[in-house]
Amino acid sequence: MLVHPLQVPLWTDLAAVVVGALAGSVIAARERYDVFGTLLLAVVMGLGGGIARDLLLGLRPVAITSRYYIPTVAVAAVAGLLFTSLVRRLRIVFTLLEALSDGLFTIAGVEKALLYSLPYASAAFVGVAAAITGGLLADVLGGRTVEAVKRGPWNATAALGGAVVYIVTAEVHSPDWVSRLAAFVVVVGMRLASAHWGLQTPAVPDVGEKIAPRAGVLPSAGRRADRPPGDGDGDGEAAGDSPPAGTDPRSGDEPGG
Repeated sequence: MLVHPLQVPLWTDLAAVVVGALAGSVIAARERYDVFGTLLLAVVMGLGGGIARDLLLGLRPVAITSRYYIPTVAVAAVAGLLFTSLVRRLRIVFTLLEALSDGLFTIAGVEKALLYSLPYASAAFVGVAAAITGGLLADVLGGRTVEAVKRGPWNATAALGGAVVYIVTAEVHSPDWVSRLAAFVVVVGMRLASAHWGLQTPAVPDVGEKIAPRAGVLPSAGRRADRPPGDGDGDGEAAGDSPPAGTDPRSGDEPGG
């Protein structure tokens, strides 16, 4: 049974939709998509985050049930389409729009999750999912490696930082606008700092390589230590395995006559 959805402020959701759609148009312009591809990518990035959030909360997506979202994303998609030549030349526009989109979707996700009394960790997860889903779908549609799952700029990391800040400020009973502003500043600031200084998410450390020696070194060393010199132990090849004299070791042929 579907419950009536508790709503975040409409302006937060619609602002996220507009900025996400514009960011999608910028990606399409950079990749030189046609008209249909540009509109599709704008709609996906404009509505994807909100739809993912509502599905995770077990709700019918408000982007479908409300009369405001589809017209809003359509207008934003057309606006982005009309200015593709401009945004293609200004890379900073794409970086800024992506940062703004992530900030707004993070707020919309974590705030709605807290309205439904989700645990803090779950609310943070919903906020991050709302922030990265649009870009994830855009990467899949474009046949690219998903940016959110590879080492690179702070995408999900920035969203997680903003979600944590929102939860902490809400827990100390700060006004809603303070929580939104603080989370938004953290997400946008981390995204822009990552782009400006080339900051990247850390690589996964290979702990096993540091603890254990490389494969084959220890057994080989042990054999050499146990055998006297000249016992036929060459570089990993026993003396008994040597081919007869005159035999080509590469071909396995008998000596020629």
